[in-house]
Amino acid sequence: MKRQKSFLPLLVLLGFLPLTVFAEPATISVDYGKLYEITYDAKDVTIFEVVPNPDEAELIFEVDVTSPIATLELTIPRELLDATDDGEDAPFFVIADGDLVTFSEKKATDTTRTLFIQLSPGTRELEVFGTHLVGKTFEDEPVGEEIEEEIPEETQEEEPSEEETAPEPTMEEEPMEDSMEKPPMTTEQETTPSQDIFDFNIPNWSSIEISKRQMTEFTVAGAIFVVLAIVIAAVKGSRKAKELS
Repeated sequence: MKRQKSFLPLLVLLGFLPLTVFAEPATISVDYGKLYEITYDAKDVTIFEVVPNPDEAELIFEVDVTSPIATLELTIPRELLDATDDGEDAPFFVIADGDLVTFSEKKATDTTRTLFIQLSPGTRELEVFGTHLVGKTFEDEPVGEEIEEEIPEETQEEEPSEEETAPEPTMEEEPMEDSMEKPPMTTEQETTPSQDIFDFNIPNWSSIEISKRQMTEFTVAGAIFVVLAIVIAAVKGSRKAKELS
């Protein structure tokens, strides 16, 4: 007698195959000048709307995540959003409800970029940043030009401040320099032949400390000496005059 084989496990397995193998990706349209189609494959994720933000070169996805193992695979047309650097593909930047999200990127084509993202339950907003949106790049924005124009203005304001803080000559220093230069000029100009006769090599009184009384005595003695010299000279002159006569 032949045994009949049980096909029950095989039937159960085939019952789950349509849910996984034959699932087709969905599409959502983005209206930005014209309609762009984004293809996505979502697991426990619902996409309500996609809003382009030209100021930040990004796409904002309004979503509803209902599972801790939710995943979302996005195939974005390069014509809509792309990320490049010097003509080469650059990584996107993905944020979910303000937090940075790790993701992987599948092999890109000439027309699309495909991102695979894992999301946490309760996520409401997903942002995908690139370098340009519908041909408009960050280099086209005037933000960089405004920053470059402000730099020379700041440097021009700093230069006067350095000159103002530089030390300037005071009024007290100038008279001191003049007083140091004048004494040698006056001593050379005031010397005359008549003074050479009465040059008794008088010492420099400014370098000798004397009292007022001593100074008076020296002055009187000098005057007496000068008078005696005049009298002697007059007597000698009268004698020579008598001898000649």
